[in-house]
Amino acid sequence: MKFQFKFDSKLGRKPGHYLIQSAVAGLMTMAFLSFLHLIKYHGIVAALGATTFMIFTMPHRVSTRARYVIGGYTMGALAGILATLAFKTQAPQTLALETFLVGAITVGVASLLMVVTNTEHPPAAGFALALILQPWDFGTLAYVLTWVCFLSVAKRCLKRYLIDLL
Repeated sequence: MKFQFKFDSKLGRKPGHYLIQSAVAGLMTMAFLSFLHLIKYHGIVAALGATTFMIFTMPHRVSTRARYVIGGYTMGALAGILATLAFKTQAPQTLALETFLVGAITVGVASLLMVVTNTEHPPAAGFALALILQPWDFGTLAYVLTWVCFLSVAKRCLKRYLIDLL
């Protein structure tokens, strides 16, 4: 099978959108990264990068609506909290079961919570997984949930100027 590299056909018609929307995504990422000093556990915010990408490259897709983004992260947080409470042992930072099993359960629970509440947002499952792979505190949860709200508001304000790039 031959690999063929091809640019997106919309790029030639609307190159400004590609540049501006990518720049906005980069600026939003810079903004939430500039406040990392406020929280202890930085790795947990990695899912925000994927959410930022989705919001600014696919702004008109269902999974980037505020209900899905905020609701998905809320369900991911709930799954991560429940898994932490259920599977953490008395020894700090250790799990009662193997990490691969706890991670699978956490992502499964997050997925179930998102689909039954109709708040599916894929990066939120990664957020749930991060909560059992790293230590966290409620300040970190508040930080992430605040930023997904901020991203949703920013998208709402800019939506009429944004196009789906994918």
